[in-house]
Amino acid sequence: MAGDGMMKPGELVAARMSGGVTIARVVDADASRVRVAVRRKKQARLPSERVILTTRMFVDGDDEVAEFRKQSEAIAAKVDIAELWDVVSDERTALSFDDLAELYWGASASAAERVALLLRLDRDSLYFEDGKAGYTPRAPSAVEETLARRRRQAQQASEANELAACLESGNLPPALTPHQKMLMESVRDYAAFGDDYTRSSLVKALLNKMKRKTSDLQRLAFELLAACGELAADEPLELVREGIAEAFSEDALAAAASISDAELLADAKRTDLTALPTVTIDDADTEDRDDALSLEALDAIGGDAPVYRLGIHITDAGALIPQNSVLDDEASRRMASLYIPDRKIPMLPIAVSHAKGSLEAGKRRAALSLLVDIGADGEVLRYEVKPSVIVSDAALSYDDADAMIANAGASHAHSDMLASMHALAQALMRKREEAGAVNIDRPELLIKVASPDDVRVKVAERTTPARQMVTECMVLCNSLLAAFCRDNDIPAAYRSQPAPDISDLGAGLPPGVDIGDGPLRRYLTIRRFAPADTSAAPAPHGGLGVSAYIQATSPLRRYPDMVMQRQIAHYLSAGEPLYGVDEVASVAARADVQLRAMGKLEDERRRYWLLKFFELRMKRASDEAGDEDACGDASLFKAIVLENQPRRSAMLELADYPFRVRARLPDAIKQGASVTLRLHGVDLWEKRGRFVHAPDG
Repeated sequence: MAGDGMMKPGELVAARMSGGVTIARVVDADASRVRVAVRRKKQARLPSERVILTTRMFVDGDDEVAEFRKQSEAIAAKVDIAELWDVVSDERTALSFDDLAELYWGASASAAERVALLLRLDRDSLYFEDGKAGYTPRAPSAVEETLARRRRQAQQASEANELAACLESGNLPPALTPHQKMLMESVRDYAAFGDDYTRSSLVKALLNKMKRKTSDLQRLAFELLAACGELAADEPLELVREGIAEAFSEDALAAAASISDAELLADAKRTDLTALPTVTIDDADTEDRDDALSLEALDAIGGDAPVYRLGIHITDAGALIPQNSVLDDEASRRMASLYIPDRKIPMLPIAVSHAKGSLEAGKRRAALSLLVDIGADGEVLRYEVKPSVIVSDAALSYDDADAMIANAGASHAHSDMLASMHALAQALMRKREEAGAVNIDRPELLIKVASPDDVRVKVAERTTPARQMVTECMVLCNSLLAAFCRDNDIPAAYRSQPAPDISDLGAGLPPGVDIGDGPLRRYLTIRRFAPADTSAAPAPHGGLGVSAYIQATSPLRRYPDMVMQRQIAHYLSAGEPLYGVDEVASVAARADVQLRAMGKLEDERRRYWLLKFFELRMKRASDEAGDEDACGDASLFKAIVLENQPRRSAMLELADYPFRVRARLPDAIKQGASVTLRLHGVDLWEKRGRFVHAPDG
């Protein structure tokens, strides 16, 4: 402590407190503790050693303390610590405060001057290191390094201010500095991750420089980036959150370009099935066609009932993509193709998924074929799995196939085959339903984005003949491949699920509620399903009505399917599995996590674009009416009530779109009722539509 003797009440002192050196007035003191008045009505009790300077000046009240503080601060503003340091910079020993004060002020320094010097030494540690022994001058190199750092910080602060001002005006600086580029990357990451982003405090400090006041800084970050063109207004930030890369590495692209199927097609172990009448059936714009179907009529066995050989041919992606190659690693990391309305992110480069691996019409392709002899009643008589070479005769859309099924006997080469195949599929579905399968044919939303202002929405019924037929063939293929793995002790990732009990589906509903055959029945049925499980042990899949089930029919789109296809093909050629139980289980466990996250992402983006579609429809209606508030019928939606509990928003499904929303309804409205909702607005950031009950339409 600078100064001698016991402190007395009323003396002005300088004490070290949490906010730095503070000027205070002694209230009382003893040998070890001192109580001081810091501000009006604010006192503190401190250890005596925290008082670092006594003045021997005595005052009566807070006003005099404030006046002395003001005088000291004014002097401190003019103190040049650099000048003092320059005098003693060659010293390498600690100097007492009294020594420094005498050097700077002379022997007759006033109390205010001494306090002013202490304040400057406390607030700026650039030139002196404050230690127990006193103040040690810092080395010139250390001072210069600190000054350089401060200049950088000042420059970066200036650049941050410039960037904030530009962003607020919807622009960017003409040329971004490295620091500004780092800030822009941080703002982008904060827009995606919010407070989970490690540099969120840095971005918040930047955003808080702006005049815009909002509690949702993450949303502000996104809007600023969109306004200056760094992000699209409809940017799918979900891709950033999930770490999903759209572009492939140069190594992966080079590997895909060099892939050749010549050796596979020339393999004598492959069965030539190119003479079979074979077609692919998918959405009209599908480019990665990985399954094909064929059908032959066989001679009846033991009677007049017809017997067919159904061929389900899966492109042999597992053989086309070498195990542990760059492409295999890439597919393993991505786990599946991602389909969202405005883009598709394939699991494999398009040189494979859209070209050499896709079952294009007229092209010889390597496949893994399941050939099933099956009766007209859906009874499977025998089956075999074999590597093959096939040629698809036609790439059909679901609409094409529906038309051919409806016109059996017509001139098209495949009409009769598809009609017979559809009849077999219906028999297969009846067999599964007899085994306990519960089929939920919820319509599917097909959303295509031609441009941000041109969103097209179509509702595809899952119950069309062609869709049902393809579904049944894929279920049959996966269940028989599961049986093949089970019967041959081949390690596999089996999917299982307890059979749902829907015998009392309407139990617990209010009297008079008719669950019908539409959204309410589907909703109540889905709630009866237990989650599906993945295991190395085969078990029944009650939801599908099969004794065992794996997934192996989409190897271009799903990595677990490629692994299972590779596993089966290797067993066929070598008599032993390629992957052990632990390897299969590891892939399955990763897939469960990643595919669940990807499915959620796809749902979120479909929700976003459907709401955008509604918003655009309402805007067009307003523009046509010449009144921004006149949306007319474009804002009205029929909906079916799924739940309506007191004091809670009801859950509904729109009648024209398989899309669930929430709105407040009168308690008297029951489940299953049809109501009219009005869409008052859309918040695309929150992915929420503001629906309200409109009883009069």
